[in-house]
Amino acid sequence: MRGSHHIRAAAALSDDPHGARKRGRPPKALPPGTDLRESLVEAAAAEIREAGWFATSTSRIAQRAGLSSGVFYNYFHDKVDVLLAVYERWMLEEWTLIRQVFGDQTISPRQRIHQLVPLLIDHHATWSRLRHALIVLSRDDERVGAARMGSRTAQIDAVVELTGRRGSAKLRAAAALRLLMFEAVADSIASGDTDAMGLDRRALCNELAAALLALVDTNAKPT
Repeated sequence: MRGSHHIRAAAALSDDPHGARKRGRPPKALPPGTDLRESLVEAAAAEIREAGWFATSTSRIAQRAGLSSGVFYNYFHDKVDVLLAVYERWMLEEWTLIRQVFGDQTISPRQRIHQLVPLLIDHHATWSRLRHALIVLSRDDERVGAARMGSRTAQIDAVVELTGRRGSAKLRAAAALRLLMFEAVADSIASGDTDAMGLDRRALCNELAAALLALVDTNAKPT
């Protein structure tokens, strides 16, 4: 409804805790053919990486994209809606990275895993504020919780596919265990917790690589 659209737009203006949007300033000119939804997703991703999810607002996201606050609601229902779009992009980036490394048939599975682990940890570090928001919001927002669980199920399926073996219950459980372990350790490294505990990053990477290798290479021996 038209009225509800204006209510949401007004709420977006009051959602900016820093007063970053200057009233009366027109949005910057965008090149012809610009995908406005994509521009908003890119702006939201940049805001989340730099300021964090809880320190930004729909109006700041729109301003960064060079759009008016009202345009945001032509493409997204609310701030959580654009968060889910950014999350989808994060997952696509991660799995593109994984498939690129696993697509290199010139190196052994062991080399692929040892090459992949630090890349994934760096990816987690780059998006640490997004991941923090997902963890917090998934407890209270059904949309975020459902998206996170759906993503994890898809990840387990993809890991099983990478093993080249049938997806038995035992294999899926093993994939889930390593996925959850990797997430926890990668997030701890990204947040600096492991440094505070005096743990060596290289040693942690080697342990993660050994756990993943035992899953994808049936000839590998666990450490």
